[in-house]
Amino acid sequence: MPGQSARRPMLDRNSDCQAMALIAGDCTFMLKRLGSIIDRLSGITGFLGACLVVPIALVMFYEVVLRFFFDLPTFWAYELTYMMAGAHFALGITYVTREGLHVRIDFLYERFSPRLKAGIDFCVSGIVVLPTVSWMAYLLVTKAIEALLIGELSGESEWNPYVWPVYTAIAIGFVAFSLQLSAEAVRRWRELIGIRTNAEH
Repeated sequence: MPGQSARRPMLDRNSDCQAMALIAGDCTFMLKRLGSIIDRLSGITGFLGACLVVPIALVMFYEVVLRFFFDLPTFWAYELTYMMAGAHFALGITYVTREGLHVRIDFLYERFSPRLKAGIDFCVSGIVVLPTVSWMAYLLVTKAIEALLIGELSGESEWNPYVWPVYTAIAIGFVAFSLQLSAEAVRRWRELIGIRTNAEH
């Protein structure tokens, strides 16, 4: 009948819309879940980076005391310190990104509208910084694996330690950094879309 045939396309359209809404809801849930996992990973790397502060301070204090009071400088303190400092930076930068603690020009940024803030954050984290950091993470992972396989030594002091542990720590930090940037880019994009949707309605 004509009435029934007219209702069927409408019912099909409603079914398609419901299916798309379910898929969108599932994708949103998965993105939120993945983002929370990445946030926890950033917390772990940040904690590990913070744990290096005390050893760095102790090694530097030990070196200063021996050098200036006993004229007995060590041959390993400088190298160990800069290795731990590099790992501290790489592991901690992810946590700083998650908490939004990077230095920025707030007196301009805070005057922007929420929509403009979301757009700027998305462009900076997702378009400018993420590709660069991801490429650096790939290079660092490759370098860490190579250093482990060939047994690369630092060659900078009599201590001459293996360098793969510090390369590995820095590589882990940058991989986590790229993941956190990805999560932040997705969040800013969702905020931007949500703000646009609200403005349209």
